[in-house]
Formats: sequence, structure tokens, C-alpha cells
Amino acid sequence: MKKPNHEINLPVANVSLDRQLGAFYQDFRAALHHFDERYFGDFDANGIPMFGFGSEAVYNQIYIVQYGLISHDLILKGIDVELHTARLKSCVNWLLDNEESFNGTTVWRNHFPNPRYGLTSGWVSGMYQGQVISLLLRYGQLFNQEEIFITKSRSAYDFLHIDYENGGVRRFDKNGLLWYEEYPSSQPSFVMNGFIYTLLGIYDLWRITGDDEIKKTIDECVRTMKESIHLYDSGYWSIYDQDKKELATEYYHKNIHIPLMEVLHNLTGEEIFDSYNKRWKKQLNSKLNKAWLQIMYRIQPRLRRFSK
Repeated sequence: MKKPNHEINLPVANVSLDRQLGAFYQDFRAALHHFDERYFGDFDANGIPMFGFGSEAVYNQIYIVQYGLISHDLILKGIDVELHTARLKSCVNWLLDNEESFNGTTVWRNHFPNPRYGLTSGWVSGMYQGQVISLLLRYGQLFNQEEIFITKSRSAYDFLHIDYENGGVRRFDKNGLLWYEEYPSSQPSFVMNGFIYTLLGIYDLWRITGDDEIKKTIDECVRTMKESIHLYDSGYWSIYDQDKKELATEYYHKNIHIPLMEVLHNLTGEEIFDSYNKRWKKQLNSKLNKAWLQIMYRIQPRLRRFSK
């Protein structure tokens, strides 16, 4: 599998808190070529993107959801509307066909293991739940089926209230801060981008419903990021999670972490997110910093092996 090109640019879309959701908070359209050129895997007979190739290919809903979000945004731009409408409907139909019930909520399980985080087949991701919510609500608005997909999205949101110990993805850290785990591993991992994408799905549900209880959850999540963002800064580069504490790849630093700081600043007005957005952009553009980064990419794995 090829690695995504870090030179692409996934900018922030026009961010608002209007009830009409419009385009997703981050413009993923530039990443469409990753799918078209099969960076991640094959397509099935219905045009659904898969992870892996041939007999090894599996369905991974995050690729399906993000493919759907790209199609949705292209429809809004009036680009190849018939093609992207068919793609969007295929993605949403797959989600509807593959949802599962769990303790009165709706989940989408990953039917493959994730050895990196010690997860066996059947795990559920907080991030994936959040992105499903973002896609379903936009689909409902686009095709005048809002109430159906609000109900579905509330059920997906309700899963986020289930604690890790009971099969969910919700955790509280040692400071009592609320987290939704992208990878619900036995050792808390607290992946930053996964948590924020979960939060964006919650924002979408609140924007449409105006539910005060959902807004309280948003406020808790924003507090978590304000009080924890320093844990994702190495001093010269951003960090992927709190467990392995690995430096983010250049692709993630540029196309995920930096834009998400801008999104959070636009949504919340909190200056701390703007400061990290500017700080990480400066790090990205420093030749000396990037030279040091290449050294650390080589050294860090050895240091981890030594520490064990």
C-alpha cells in the first residue's frame, strides 16, 4: 500500500454553527485521488472503497465515510453531481446495511483486528462513530430525510455515553477529563485527531437539534482539549497520541493536526487552539526543525525498544 503524499493540502472549510450543516469542517476533496489511485485498497462491486487488496481486502468504515463526505462536498460544489450522488448513496446504504445494535445504541464495528493497539475483530471507534454522524446528518439534509437520520445519529451518539469498561469508548483521565477513544485499547491511547473528529460529529448533532445536553458534552470535550493540548506538542513537532507518544507523520502534522486546530479555534473562539495552529505551522516551515525531525523519526523507535 502506498503512503499518502504529505504535499496535498486538506484545508479548513468555511466553518459556522448554522443549522444547515453544509460542507464538512475540513475539505477532504484533495484526498480523492488517494481513493481513485487505490492508495488504500480496492473497490467492491458496488463502488465501496475497501482497505487492502484482493483476498486481503476488508471494509473499514472510516474510508467509506470519508469517501462519502468527499462526494457530499463535491455535490454541493456542483461537480459531477450524478456520479457523486451515486457514490454518496452507496456509502450511506452500506452504513445502513452494516449497523449493529449494542445496549440500545447503534454502532459500526470493525471486523478486522488492530494489532498496533491490541484490538481484536469487532472493535468500535469513537472517531468513526463521530464521522458517521457527520455524514448521515448531511445526507439527511441533502435528500430531505432529516428526521430519519437525526434519529439514527442520536442512537450513534448515545453509544458515546457507554464507558470503556462496559464495551464503549468513553474514558475519563486522571484529571477527570472526558475522552472518546479512537482505538479503545486496554491502555488509554487518547489519539488527538480521533477525539476531535468525534467532537465534530457531536457538534453537527447539536447544530441541528439545539439539544442542551449535547452542548454540555461539547463543552466537556473542549475543556479536555484546552487542558490537554500541551501533551501533543514535543517542542518541535506534534504528537499522535498519549500512549505511544510517537511524533506525527509529516502528512498528519500538515493535513490533520494543523487544520484541526484551526477548526477548533473557529468553532470555539479559544485562543489556545489558534496559538497551536500557528506554532505547528511555523514548525512545518522550518528547515532546521524538519532536519531534526528526520533524525528523531529514526531515533525514537530505538529509544522505545531500549526503555522496554
